Amino acid sequence: MATTSFGDRDALYPCIAKTLEGLEPILVQELLDIHIKDPQPITRAVIFQASLADIYRCNILLRTCLKVLVVLDEFFIKDEKDLYNKVHAMPWENYFDISQTFALDSVVNSDYFRHANFAALKVKDAIVDRFRSKFGERPNVDKYHPNFRIQVHIRQNTATISLDSSGESLHKRGYRLSQTDAPLNEVLAAGLVLASQWDRTTTFVDPMCGSGTLLIEAAMIAANKPPQMKERSYTFQNWKNYDPLLYNLILENAFGSLSPKNLPKIIGADNSQNSLQVSKTNIKAANLESFITLKNEDFFYSDQMENVIIITNPPYDQRIKQQEINSFYQNIGDKLKHSYQQSTAWILSANLDAMKFIGLRPSRKIHVLNGSLPSIFCKYELYKGSKKAKWNSN
Repeated sequence: MATTSFGDRDALYPCIAKTLEGLEPILVQELLDIHIKDPQPITRAVIFQASLADIYRCNILLRTCLKVLVVLDEFFIKDEKDLYNKVHAMPWENYFDISQTFALDSVVNSDYFRHANFAALKVKDAIVDRFRSKFGERPNVDKYHPNFRIQVHIRQNTATISLDSSGESLHKRGYRLSQTDAPLNEVLAAGLVLASQWDRTTTFVDPMCGSGTLLIEAAMIAANKPPQMKERSYTFQNWKNYDPLLYNLILENAFGSLSPKNLPKIIGADNSQNSLQVSKTNIKAANLESFITLKNEDFFYSDQMENVIIITNPPYDQRIKQQEINSFYQNIGDKLKHSYQQSTAWILSANLDAMKFIGLRPSRKIHVLNGSLPSIFCKYELYKGSKKAKWNSN
């Protein structure tokens, strides 16, 4: 792979959009929806070609993306000296100035470089030494608030050097001012809503809403509201080829297509007053308080509802005995069968054994990682009477 040139603003750059495990197909579809050609899924990421305008749009619009990386170079390396020499040969002065700070993130899976920090140190030395040899000065490293962020990925003998166009992870939408225990990652929440293929007109219910993340992401999807705050900053704004006019045009187009008047009912409930207050705070921060209804209600004593879609992540506590968890999930299944007929329910859980006690046969299963926990997202189609009776009536 040749070194990427930042001189041509109309060029296509090799890019990597990082995501959570299990959401790769959803991210592929998101990229296709914004007219990115031929995105290809890999583990926890999607690779594609993008223009500068595309890179801006990906950061603003993609709901299931954590980072957008632009690949600068990829090469074979024999040892740490070879890594240093090849990084030193890259034209870093074309990408950023001595006055700008930079930081390195490294991921290493190699028998030759066992320590990610050591590989990052060699890359840092190579960059600094190149600036010093050319200009007699060097840029400074800032681990916390750098102008420029570089990612080093080493897999066996292959090194990939990329620019992080996003900066802070894109899952940090800016609305989470408060949280409950183990809140759902925003990217995962958006991915679950998109994976459910919700039609955006059916009433949406999360009966155990916790900090409100599923409600907020669903409302933003229904309103066609970009996942990022309009005032958010990105590290691509510090690049030498940054085009502020192009960025502002894309930003205005993204926020000019909102449709909040057409939102369906979006209802969240929880039996914890603390959780509801957390949800209320976050919903207000997302400017969605007019579109989401909250109820202080115990799911197991909730009123009957029909023709709704339920997406929920039941509370999970590793300290609870397995027998109690099994009974809890059995009660969830019973409540769904008797109170939410003619509806669809999606349940996310990291307790794969307890999910068997729901007592309903899932019509679809999606495996995802929720933090570090392997989890399953199951779809249950709820009918009046039995599923067999439903089909016999047609």
